[in-house]
Amino acid sequence: MNVILIGALLAVFGGAVNGMFALPMKLAKKWSWENVWLPFSALALVIFPYLVAVVGAPQLAAAYGNSEPSSILTGFIMGICAYFGSLLFGISLGLIGNSLAFSLLVGSMSAVGVLGPMLLFHPEKLVTLGGRWIDLGILLMFVALVVCARAGNLMGKAKGVDLPQKRSGSVVLKGMLLAIAGGVLSGFLPMGLSMPWASNIASSAIQFGGAGATTAQFVVLLPVLIGGALPNCLYAAWLLFKNKTWSSYKGTSSYWLIILLMGVMYTGSTVMWGASSSSALLGTLGPSVGWALFICGIVVSSNIGGFATGEWKGAGSRALTWMVAGVFIMVFAATCIGYGNYRLN
Repeated sequence: MNVILIGALLAVFGGAVNGMFALPMKLAKKWSWENVWLPFSALALVIFPYLVAVVGAPQLAAAYGNSEPSSILTGFIMGICAYFGSLLFGISLGLIGNSLAFSLLVGSMSAVGVLGPMLLFHPEKLVTLGGRWIDLGILLMFVALVVCARAGNLMGKAKGVDLPQKRSGSVVLKGMLLAIAGGVLSGFLPMGLSMPWASNIASSAIQFGGAGATTAQFVVLLPVLIGGALPNCLYAAWLLFKNKTWSSYKGTSSYWLIILLMGVMYTGSTVMWGASSSSALLGTLGPSVGWALFICGIVVSSNIGGFATGEWKGAGSRALTWMVAGVFIMVFAATCIGYGNYRLN
């Protein structure tokens, strides 16, 4: 099978898994958001990624020992920025639900994560035939973002939850803004993987850590994910103290299986995207193109999950029509980007 096709399938399937990872939260009905997010963040952003990195590079300490300290620090800082966006997204889930939050998240992070690296590192590719297909795909992603936002407004009106409030504004609007801001910050993740610090760690992982060209990406992602765990864990812990919800953990031992499932799904999706983004699979624009295809899988699966769990019940036919249109536009946009990358390679 063509390696580009393998990379594309990995990215899309990884996105499909990622779009579903938050659904098990609905089963933890006795827990508040922070009860779920703290252990989930520790598991999915620190413990599991470390285990994956060790498997990918058996001599992990040597890989980092021979990397530039500034490269590791840069990855850590990039992770803090990108996963602060994940934190904002996590908050938006409780306000507007899975399907709309994911759609707004991926619409905004695609613009930063796909267009940003091309403009900064490969501007010459924008004027090629393949680059123009990618440009079209990015434009369509902006269109999809607007369409999904319209769907959210209609849903809020139909459910009667977007009535103006004197100080805080509408619940739906707040959730939408958080999801979009989270997407912009999350887009720094693929942009970061296109920078020199990432290639420095990857080269060290291959030369000294025993990693392959694809598995070296797991070594690159580890400091990013650990950095990302910092704001997520701190905020969730603060909420546990503020809201005095530590006691909710008592008598709910079965809920830890939910955390385990969420962690496996999220880490697994990140591993698939990380592998697909390597130049060995998707070429020079691997981080950008892999991100776009990853997004496609997220949009489709998150909306299927949202429909299946009743998030759009009572939203009205107009809201559903706009959301379905947004999904189709996003899928077509990702198809254009994937085809553009194929032409470039």
